[in-house]
Parts: sequence; C-alpha cells; structure tokens
Amino acid sequence: MSSGSEQDSHEITPRAAAVVIACVVAYLLLIIYNIAPYDFNPSAMIRFGVAQPFHHPSALESNLVVFDDPQSAGVGYDGQFYYYIAKDYFMGEEGVPNPFREQRILYPALAYLLAFGRAELLPYSMPAVNLVAIAISALLLWRMFGDGGASPETLSLYMLNIGFLIAVFFNVATPLCVSLAVAGVYFYFRGKIWPAALMLALGMLAQETIVLVTGSLGLWLLWRKSWREAFAIAMSMAPWALWQAVLWSKYGRAPMFMSSGHFSPPFVGMLSQLASLRLPGGLIGNLRELSVYPFMAFVLALLAVGIWEMKKKASFLNLLLIAHGLAGICFNSEQIWGSSITSPARTLATIFPFIALCHAREKSVGLRLLMIACVFLTLMGVFRILLLPVHSFFVT
Repeated sequence: MSSGSEQDSHEITPRAAAVVIACVVAYLLLIIYNIAPYDFNPSAMIRFGVAQPFHHPSALESNLVVFDDPQSAGVGYDGQFYYYIAKDYFMGEEGVPNPFREQRILYPALAYLLAFGRAELLPYSMPAVNLVAIAISALLLWRMFGDGGASPETLSLYMLNIGFLIAVFFNVATPLCVSLAVAGVYFYFRGKIWPAALMLALGMLAQETIVLVTGSLGLWLLWRKSWREAFAIAMSMAPWALWQAVLWSKYGRAPMFMSSGHFSPPFVGMLSQLASLRLPGGLIGNLRELSVYPFMAFVLALLAVGIWEMKKKASFLNLLLIAHGLAGICFNSEQIWGSSITSPARTLATIFPFIALCHAREKSVGLRLLMIACVFLTLMGVFRILLLPVHSFFVT
C-alpha cells in the first residue's frame, strides 16, 4: 500500500464506466420507487415537515410535498434546511436560521447553481448534485485502484454504500463531502498537494466530517516530516475557519461547537445505547431499532483491522481506517446511535471509498472481512429504502 505520493496509471475502462452508469441507474430506479407514493414528486426527498419548529411555509414554492404526521415524518429532515439556505443566501428570501446546517454551505450553493437559480428546480438539482458527485468520485477511485487486480464491480460497494443510500434519499450533503474527500486523496497520490488541499477545503464547506480525512492526512505528513505538504493541508482548513467566524458573528455561536456535541468518551455512547434497547414492536419498528447494532459491530471491526494493518505496514490509508474507528467508538447515544443507523452511517461515510481502496491495493483477510461487511451494509441500505413507510402529506 502506498505511503506517499504516486502517479496513477489505471485508466478508466469501459467496464468500470459501465459499473458507474449502472449504479446511477440503480439510484434513479430507487428514487422513482421512493417518490411513487407521493405522485412521483421529487420534493418528497427534501422532507419538509409541518411539525418542525423551523417550518417556514412562506419560503416554499408551489407543488412541494410537506409531511404532516407529527408522530413520524412531521418534523422532516435536514434536506429542508438546505432548501431554506439556498433560498435565503442565493435567492434573496428570508430563510430559517440554522448555523449547524449553514456551515455546510457548499451543497445548497451547488444545488442553486445546478437549478440555474430557479427555485422550482431545486427538488431536482439537490439529488442531482449528489449523484454527479458520486459518479465522478467513483471514476477517480478507480484510477487510484492501481494494478492490484481489483474488479470494477468493487466500485458498486462505494457508490451504493449505506451512507450514500441514506443521504441521497434525504437530500443531504454527505455524498458531496465524501466525493470531495476522494478527489483530495486522488490529487495527493498524484503529488498535487495544492489541488488536494483545495478539494479538502471545499469538502469542509460541504460537511465537517471530512476532518477525519484532512486530519489523518495532516498527521501522516507531519509524521513523515513533509512540512510543505503538511502546511498545504493545514491551509485547507482556512476557508472553513473563516466561514465559522462569519457564522459566529451572525449567530453568537460557532457551529463547530454543535458538531462536537456528538461525541462522548470511548464506548460510552455504545454502552448507553445497548442499555437502553427497547423494541417498539412491529417488523419495521424493530428493524429500525436494531439496525444500529450491525453498524456498531462494523465500527469495532474497522478499528481492529486498521490497527492490525497499521502494525503490518504504516500508511496513510491504514491511518484513515483507525481514525474512523476511533471516531465511531466515541459517538454518543443521544445524537448518533439513538437515531438508528441513519446518523452513524452518514457520519462515517467517508470511510467506504478508502476501505475499497485499501482492499484494492493490499488484499488481506481483515480487509476482505471489511469488504464483506460493506456488502451487508449495502444490502441493509437497499432494504431500508424498500421498507420506508409512506407518511401522510399534502402538496403546497
């Protein structure tokens, strides 16, 4: 496994391109299935909720799906905030104050651009941003696989990873963030440190969880005494720090402190979630409650394999495995493990491309087990979409 910069020679083959296209088509079919109960209205994926305290009816265009069941989907999900941010920051309409989501400004900005500034196109441009990002990053990942004999079908485990399968169907910024992380590492391996830093800087403005990649790369470069490269990676944090200062000035509180509230001492969150296990009854309810535990097992395996691989051969990619495993065992129960598999899968989604990359470059029993776990989690993600309940709604 490479421990430094390298030139990639793995060309994009027709078979690899076909896998990428097939995965995009799979997403489109799943999207059609998901929005069919809502008259095939793509705004259903934005998850507007009438019971959400920040619900802002005057900011909504006509023909948008709004969920009105306060016991389930009535509070909506994060996608509604990105919609409000796009309208507030780029369309001159009063939005909903939400510094935690506003720190992820890049996603609504790109959705606005892809919608050509037209609010009625945002329900289409929001998932389109993520699908385009996933497709492009998959091709970059294939270029990084090198000549280790990896099958192009391996790309499907990246493109259809459970974090993406949740994020795409809730119109959130995770796929854009992870895709920029892949682009950053791609440029790093090609010896282009400033383009790498730029991609990571943009990724921080998409979703702050990319810090697991940025921090790991910075530590690796410091350990290797690559001072110039480490400085460039450190500078990738500057735009994010500036944006944090702007939001702090606006709201009197920096959003990064809200993000840090998702962590607890190691294993405390896991043990707390285990101790509070209560099955609600019913097949879907029980599956939702139990879904988090396979991901807990995945986190523990990830940490163990990362440490084992690092002992065999020190590398940046193995350090990434360890960093994500350490983050996972420190998640709290209140905001992460208690949200079923939705929150941990999205928060740790940056690890999935690099598990595939590790396995492509240096096959081992531990890495093979992680790949098998990725298959299982992918199947969980697909079944989750197929089993999503239909909620009551109205159309604006």
